[in-house]
Amino acid sequence: MLRKTRISAIALAVSLSVSGVAGSPASAAAKENPTSQIQATVDLSKYVPIRAVCEWLGFPISWEGSNRTVTIKKLDREIRLSLAHETANDDLLLHENKMYIKQEALERALGVQVISTQDGKIAVSKDDLSSRAHAFVTQLQLGHIDAAYELTSEHFIDAVTQQPMIELLKQLSAFPKVNQTVEHNAVFDIVTITYQTPNMNFQVELRFDSSGLIDDVYVNTSFGDYSSPDYDHPAAYVTQEVSIGEGIHKVSGTLTIPGGEGPYPAVILVQGDGELDQDSTVFAQKPFRDLAVGLAAKEVAVLRMNKPTREHYVKIADHYTIEDEFVANAMNGVKLLQQFTPVIDEKRIYIAGHSRGGWMIPRILARDTEQSIAGAIVLAGADPRYTEIESYDHAESGGLIPEEQLDFYREQLKLVSNPAFDPANPPNEFILGPNPYWWTSIRDYDPAEEAALRDVPMLVLQGEQDFQVPKESMEGWKEVYANRENIAYITYPELTHLFTRGSSELGLANYMEPVHVDQQVINDIAGWLKSK
Repeated sequence: MLRKTRISAIALAVSLSVSGVAGSPASAAAKENPTSQIQATVDLSKYVPIRAVCEWLGFPISWEGSNRTVTIKKLDREIRLSLAHETANDDLLLHENKMYIKQEALERALGVQVISTQDGKIAVSKDDLSSRAHAFVTQLQLGHIDAAYELTSEHFIDAVTQQPMIELLKQLSAFPKVNQTVEHNAVFDIVTITYQTPNMNFQVELRFDSSGLIDDVYVNTSFGDYSSPDYDHPAAYVTQEVSIGEGIHKVSGTLTIPGGEGPYPAVILVQGDGELDQDSTVFAQKPFRDLAVGLAAKEVAVLRMNKPTREHYVKIADHYTIEDEFVANAMNGVKLLQQFTPVIDEKRIYIAGHSRGGWMIPRILARDTEQSIAGAIVLAGADPRYTEIESYDHAESGGLIPEEQLDFYREQLKLVSNPAFDPANPPNEFILGPNPYWWTSIRDYDPAEEAALRDVPMLVLQGEQDFQVPKESMEGWKEVYANRENIAYITYPELTHLFTRGSSELGLANYMEPVHVDQQVINDIAGWLKSK
């Protein structure tokens, strides 16, 4: 996929749903107005001030003086805590015009494990990831950056936090938090907080390291209508959660293996542009999950992985390259699959790249110096006759950037093309995303030139209803590989960029419906692999 077709999840989310509304979770909370308080000296060592805790976590709280009750809103729950009389009871008390709650009662009522409130600072157990996630988001929304960063790892602090992400979080504070989940993948513990806006839901993913510190954050849109395709037969396969790579290239993934003994051919899936998850989720569609379960039923193992730009978004956003984004995952995936013999046939490991991932296939094959990759599949790969810089002079090759904006991009790319362009100190007028290092790394990548470096069988697939990478791109692949007899080409008249049924005239609206990768695509890939 050309850079002009990159869909930034954050940018799209802002443009589609949030319109500059600012606010804070605590701004609507009513002021306490208790009518009486405890006069005797009390021991507060086992108690915490309930309003301060709720405002720190971003849970709206109100006081009803008539019945001496506080009401707390946590997600879709409403919790009411009441003083039965004017003296302290076992769990609640009033002191100096504040309501206090015993720590264990707070955990029973709200699931919050506060361990101290010394010096006016609230501390939560490192085991209470949910509360730490709420506190981090709330403090960022309130502009209390230092307080938020006390909950993060050194890696996070050293990274340049993305201002668009902070601005989006501030805007989301005007909307209710309706759900949260806590899950574990092969790299992180993840707390996801869901905000409900008029047009769609937003999910704030907070990734925790083993010390209970936030190591990365990502904001995503949520569509809940996906269901498994008809060709998904869970009895035909087993899944294994895996981690792939090290450092900033360490990502979580899923290996889907047919249910027999093997050995089976295996396909490594490489996504296109954007901070995509292992399912390559685009709005309501999950094409990589469809491919994994569909191919597993055809006795083909599939490895799908989160992109490093998704798993480590904050830490690498300002300096990652195309090697970080596309090549590293693929090569690390090969190494992982080689550890799964004999169920995986290490002589039949294939790469399947979608969109930009398909356009990067010549580079991935060129980096396979040990020739471990037996072949490749290009799924809607952009025209390989053009470099990224050249593609902006070929508007017919498609993209999401309107024609009237192309001149701006061309002027920006003149800066990149200058041999003196330094990604560490780019010109002030250079503002193209994702970052200057990415542009420096891609400017010299010539897919047509690198296509000559490896000769392996390839299958090139293209949907004719693709408005991002139009069907004419197929002619580029045929031209670049004109002297090769081991390349197969198939087009699908009714399929989109995601190989689901749709119409090019509908644009992004195609992806709002939870339809699946067409069965014929899975049949063609499985048949081609079997022929090898």
